Amino acid sequence: MGFDYNSLLMASGAAGAALCFTLMSSWLRQRTSPFLLTWALCIAVIVAAVIAFAALHVTSASVYAMIAGVLLVSAFSISYGGFTQFSTGRFAFRTVALLVIGTAAPIIVTNALGYDGLSYLLTNLMSGLVLFFCGYHYWTVRYESPGPITAIAVLHWMLVVTFLLCVIVLAIEAPLYFEERVLDTWAEGLNLMVAVIALSGIGGLFVTVHQERISRRHRDASLSDPLTGLNNRRALFERFPSGQVPQGCGLIVLDLDNFKSLNDEHGHAFGDAVLRSFATMIEENCREEDIAVRLGGEEFVLLLPESSLTEAIALAERIRGTMGRMTHSAEGQLVSCTVSAGVALAEKGQTSLDSLIRKADNALYLSKRSGRNRVSQTTSSAA
Repeated sequence: MGFDYNSLLMASGAAGAALCFTLMSSWLRQRTSPFLLTWALCIAVIVAAVIAFAALHVTSASVYAMIAGVLLVSAFSISYGGFTQFSTGRFAFRTVALLVIGTAAPIIVTNALGYDGLSYLLTNLMSGLVLFFCGYHYWTVRYESPGPITAIAVLHWMLVVTFLLCVIVLAIEAPLYFEERVLDTWAEGLNLMVAVIALSGIGGLFVTVHQERISRRHRDASLSDPLTGLNNRRALFERFPSGQVPQGCGLIVLDLDNFKSLNDEHGHAFGDAVLRSFATMIEENCREEDIAVRLGGEEFVLLLPESSLTEAIALAERIRGTMGRMTHSAEGQLVSCTVSAGVALAEKGQTSLDSLIRKADNALYLSKRSGRNRVSQTTSSAA
């Protein structure tokens, strides 16, 4: 054949070992991502399979073909477990176990019966099927990182094609028995070449996808309030990078009444619980397109796209009334907390977000001066 089988086998083993080291190192730096460890385990098993294939090539002993086959399909099955950890956070033990048993059993049984050629053929067939299964599932989640994950799926399918070519060649040349000879076909050489490319490519892409996920998490964390989970001030202003909001955008500023006194009297844990309950209640009363923000302390903002002043006031009143009826437990004592609100509306074609917040703040101060636990609006039309 036109390929040096041993060199390609060594290259695939070296690529696998390097990838295993890279994934393990990434996991040690980011232990909250267990799928990296699972992928490292998968590659380690592939390297073990490569060693078994090398032993087969040297000794022609069919037992090594069986061991290599079982290791290979087990590795690809573990890879699916890594995928489920990556996409859902859980290792699909049952599915992985079924994949390992379902793919390894035919290889073991046919080899034990003496049909080593058929066993080797099944190794390639089962490997191709599991890889196709994995590639399909990566394809279904490519929206997270379209470029890298699409490439990962394609590399899986490239390997599938070469495994199927091996099946075809083996079916022609040695359908049942090896007859104590090492099969060194052009299809196997091609399979090893693609394996080297796929292992190197998938390894780099895995790391890329992982780093992109970390970057997104850091960005999401920088745009959300850690206590309530709502958007923070930065997220609000990044939503409108020009600093302008469109006409018909309503804004409500909400501030919990006498919150500092309640916090001092019942403790910060109680205050945090009140803030979380209030944030949850706000979200439950908002439309999907509304933006709920914790500006800081006990002050919150609701931005209402395509709203009217009447609708904004009605929402603020609903939140005020609901908060007034809520009770919070503090050392066995039921405590209530009220909220004051100020409402403003962007009445011009383009209105500054800062000016709209100031207008709503002025209305909030009016609510505070008028006795708290009420909703106010300013009469100015500056915004």
